[in-house]
Amino acid sequence: MKIAFWSNVRGRSGVTTNMVCISALASIAGAGKAVLLENHYSCNNIANIVLPGEQVELLKESGRYYNREGMEYVLKGLYSGKNGEELLRHAAMPLLYTSMYYLPQSYIINKEVFNYEFSLVYKKLFNILEIFSDNVFIDTERNENLSSNAILTEADLVVVNLVQDKVALNEFFENYSSIKEKSVYLIGAYQPELLFNYRRICYEYHIPRDRIGIIPYNIELSEAMSEGRILQFLNRNYEKAPGRENDYFMRHCKKSSMMVRKNLINLRKRKKEEATENYIKNFKPFIL
Repeated sequence: MKIAFWSNVRGRSGVTTNMVCISALASIAGAGKAVLLENHYSCNNIANIVLPGEQVELLKESGRYYNREGMEYVLKGLYSGKNGEELLRHAAMPLLYTSMYYLPQSYIINKEVFNYEFSLVYKKLFNILEIFSDNVFIDTERNENLSSNAILTEADLVVVNLVQDKVALNEFFENYSSIKEKSVYLIGAYQPELLFNYRRICYEYHIPRDRIGIIPYNIELSEAMSEGRILQFLNRNYEKAPGRENDYFMRHCKKSSMMVRKNLINLRKRKKEEATENYIKNFKPFIL
């Protein structure tokens, strides 16, 4: 299944953080193999929050993933007609005891070149990734990216990352009706004391409670992200989080992860039913 994480605002909704939290908790809970990637070049990418600083520097210096085995290695290989599964085995970095993988970006690639190359082979890439893993989580840039619109169209589920701001909320619900039917929602860096809290957003924008979750603001999470240790933070607090703030964060983060998982389960069930119906409709019995 392809799950696109996206927001109509840049830099405020926590798209990357939210995606890592949701996918990591799903993997810890045994929801299957996940792979994470971005469809855009960014200095502040997934690697910066899932890998400790010294490991990121080592990768940059050695060039192991960034030149020979990173995302660009896969894109160029697919474009050249190489075996996709073999490319992924070389390129994907295992995380969380191999229940989660990350396709890292190049450290030296030109942003425009990356976006262009991604747009050329993203369909082939996603086909292979869906064979490689149960769930493909895509950190998707806003619509000016060449492949973002296509990814939002083809994704099985779009996780729209909202902010607690009336202008940004209105802008999404007035202008992006085309993806609302297959969307669920996350409010990132959530602060319950703000005017546009969870209940008000649900009420004003008619969002069913089973299609929205929150990722609360948490100081310790922010510190873990800055050190590249977000996975360790989530793993450490998963069973029993010490302190009221961490307990509050983990309870709602788990709940949001389960919300995404339940919607994916319903989608899989619907797809299976549709496939069965199409088979029955097109079935022509062999008559001697």
